[in-house]
Amino acid sequence: MERVALVTGASTGIGLAVARRLRADGYALGFHTKDEDAESRACFEEAAGGSGVWVPADLTDAAEPARIVDDVVAGLGRLDVLVNNAGLSTARPALELTAEDFDAIFAVDVKAAFLLSVAAYEPMRRAGGGSIVNVTSVHEHVPRPGLALYSAAKAALGMLTRALAVEFAPAIRVNAVAPGAIATPRNVEADGLAPEIPLGRPGTPEEVAAVVSFLASEEAAYVSGASYLVDGGLVQQVVSQPAG
Repeated sequence: MERVALVTGASTGIGLAVARRLRADGYALGFHTKDEDAESRACFEEAAGGSGVWVPADLTDAAEPARIVDDVVAGLGRLDVLVNNAGLSTARPALELTAEDFDAIFAVDVKAAFLLSVAAYEPMRRAGGGSIVNVTSVHEHVPRPGLALYSAAKAALGMLTRALAVEFAPAIRVNAVAPGAIATPRNVEADGLAPEIPLGRPGTPEEVAAVVSFLASEEAAYVSGASYLVDGGLVQQVVSQPAG
């Protein structure tokens, strides 16, 4: 039976690149999108290549993660990999953020990822084990002005990754990928950050997808509880101007 990977937020940017890469790796796709529209369907049909299940759902609804997993397992027969990629961000000074902002960001970036992971545990165990990969951010590790809630949510997802790696072992490995400035339609400032990146350029969604692919594979069979930075060295460069 064909292995199955579920990717959330799969219709654009990193999520779409991950879905395409995992399909190329031989997985049938569970393809989650927020919207149920023609553009999302076209992305699904292109990425899945005729072997997948499209599951539109609003992840702020706490009932939806279990339904997503159930629909994928019912449609494709099993679940081997879960990629929690869907996320929200709000770029504003902390003093301008609201309780509604807090609830919205944490609902998708943390709560939905947790509920999806819990729902995925049993079908993965029945399939003989599996891999969960959480897409966090460079801001899992370092904050940035204007991203207080986003940074906090990604840090929470990073710790959730470590906690579930302990609790879900040995059946399921849980890891995180922490992208830096990645050139996507959503990240309009990525090119402008190039001077702050030691490698001198933003990353591509495909470069993030390659690390997700590794963590999903048997080549990473002894990797769990880790967070892999895919940031061109961004967090290592505190001040770009040499001292002296």
